[in-house]
Amino acid sequence: MMTDTRQPQHRHQQVGATLIEVLVSILLMALGILAMAAMQANAVQYGKTSEMRSLATLLANDLADRMRANHPEGQAMSAYNITGTYSAPTSMPTDASTSCEGKTITCTYAQMAAYDLAEWKKQLYRHLPQGTAYVRAVSNQVDIWIVWTDPAAAVDLTADSCPTDYAASGTVRCMYFRVAL
Repeated sequence: MMTDTRQPQHRHQQVGATLIEVLVSILLMALGILAMAAMQANAVQYGKTSEMRSLATLLANDLADRMRANHPEGQAMSAYNITGTYSAPTSMPTDASTSCEGKTITCTYAQMAAYDLAEWKKQLYRHLPQGTAYVRAVSNQVDIWIVWTDPAAAVDLTADSCPTDYAASGTVRCMYFRVAL
């Protein structure tokens, strides 16, 4: 009888991971972490934009309430108009020439409108970066554009909702409101 003298062949099984597999897994992990960091940065940016939009909405409502409170029958609302071309404010708007706050005498419609606008412009400046407005009152409705500088904006945002006189103003955000009085 013949004996088998051949050595049994052992197959080498892979026991660990190769260097290439380790490098690929590190690369995939790094890409995942970078994507999560980008999502976090966008969330912070959009959160700030959302905050500014909420403040703009509240400020537009504030002006509308002021106009309703001072709206005498048959009186034109043009005393509340703020028109012209865009220029970002560089300092706090000045007080109205006539203060109607705490007076025992009654202010006229025009004096109250001037006072309301002066106080409202201060609020815009305090709450929005370089906040300003464009207001056009027609009949029993008012068009309000709240405008502020958005330092995070990388593109010109004026074409969407800014008044035509503000078209070449750069990276500002505008919100438009039409309010019935």
